[in-house]
Amino acid sequence: MLKPQVITLRLFDAHTHLDMRHFKNDLDKVIKRAKSAGLVGMVTSSIGPGSFRRTLGIVKKYRGYVYHTAGTQVFQLSSEEARSIVSLAQKYKSEIIAIGEVGLDYHWIKDPSARKAQEPLFLMFIETAKELDLPIVIHSRKAELRATEILERKFEGDVLMHCFDGTPEVAKRVNDNGWYITLPANFARYRNRKRAAEILDLNQIMLETDGPYLSPTGRRNEPANIRIGCESLADTLDQPIEYVSEATTQNALRFYRLKTE
Repeated sequence: MLKPQVITLRLFDAHTHLDMRHFKNDLDKVIKRAKSAGLVGMVTSSIGPGSFRRTLGIVKKYRGYVYHTAGTQVFQLSSEEARSIVSLAQKYKSEIIAIGEVGLDYHWIKDPSARKAQEPLFLMFIETAKELDLPIVIHSRKAELRATEILERKFEGDVLMHCFDGTPEVAKRVNDNGWYITLPANFARYRNRKRAAEILDLNQIMLETDGPYLSPTGRRNEPANIRIGCESLADTLDQPIEYVSEATTQNALRFYRLKTE
């Protein structure tokens, strides 16, 4: 009996969090599984000063395969921590490839005044991306519209709406602005994310795991699961998986200004 043919894909995880404790004991194996699954690279986002420093070590160990974006845990961000992250980004600007994830969070932050208080910190990171000539990765949970409004006024560079879950109306604005979105590997469970996949041009879509979160398997999420997200996107768009894999990978390389072998 012939074995089923395994399709070889070129994949890229555009957003994960490798410095978290969930990966502390087996990161080498996680990276090995990612390579076996066809990933040509991945981007890990730090979410604070300590996370930034840990991520520098991870990138050094897996140089040329793992890349670093400098971000924060938006809903817990203080002014002091924001300034510290900006200072680190400036100091290590040659070691990072984007600012983010940064932005607004209306899921955990309910109070209108507290929501408004996030905006000066968001603007601080926008200015840092401008200063360092870097693309920006946006966290906008339940705040997609407001984040879009601010970016349209304040930022002219490349924008990636991480883990996008906005309404179709916002998805159309993102598309018209020429921005990018990432879809998590379990995106098919979410109505807005499926609609966004159908609204945006494929040349503006990337795949992410947001590992260790948003798992499509019920277990810890990790970069190898990008293949599951690619299968879902190919099904949603009724396109060959090889085509979707190559397009989303090229989108990530273009947005992050990367070259891989």
